[in-house]
Amino acid sequence: MPLTAAQSALLAAIEQTLWNDPRIDGLWLSGSLGQGGGDDYSDVDVIARVGDPPASRIGREYAERADEIVPVVLVNLLFGDRVLNVVTRTWERFDILFLEPPELQMYDSARLTQIFNRGASGPPMQVRFDYQPSPETILKIVNEFLRVLGLFPVAVGRGEWLLAQAGMELLRRLTIDLMLEENCLSTADRGGALHLNTLLTTEQRQALEGLPAVTADRDSAFAGNRAVAVLFLPRARRLAAEVGAAWPDAFEAATRDQLKLRIGFSLP
Repeated sequence: MPLTAAQSALLAAIEQTLWNDPRIDGLWLSGSLGQGGGDDYSDVDVIARVGDPPASRIGREYAERADEIVPVVLVNLLFGDRVLNVVTRTWERFDILFLEPPELQMYDSARLTQIFNRGASGPPMQVRFDYQPSPETILKIVNEFLRVLGLFPVAVGRGEWLLAQAGMELLRRLTIDLMLEENCLSTADRGGALHLNTLLTTEQRQALEGLPAVTADRDSAFAGNRAVAVLFLPRARRLAAEVGAAWPDAFEAATRDQLKLRIGFSLP
């Protein structure tokens, strides 16, 4: 998809500023737009190769002078001062990732669009393999789901219904993570956090959308935890069997016992 006029103007402003800085010897459009995708709501993500390290020093400097690119209202420095995360006055968003030359070799040129390159080389074309969920990844998701679910009696016992709401959101997120593993989507293929529709199947979306909304009260918390557990556990058990992961039977049994004993909460 071509960039919108606003995205193009923002990218041009970033390009002009960084081109005028001799310490920046390469610039690539990354993210969904860099792969030829994205939409009107996509932010502009770029990778800037720093010929004069350290990259963190350049990041801190640009955090102080982000207004030289465009008028801004928010500037965050993330990941060791390597990522400049910005919101403009007209609420456009852009990120600049500052990398030192060897680090660019970890990126795939097929996922980037070159803006300028004063150096002798660019990112390589990486060999891509079809992603398959690993037993370790699935067990990590399952164990975290059981751990969060097992903390539900704490919220109930203390009457912490806001805490119960937060726990339900964690369980929903873990269910989404499981579904993305079902779809054999690597982390690189998942993109940013602000879109899911293109990553989930119709059945998966309908299942998630069918989960009850959770309000800060006892009945809602019980209904929500039951619904998400009923959705998650069979899917997780099935996927674990497919990838050869040993199901944590003892942990599941202990969690079920804890829920039933402490708050009378039984799962099918």
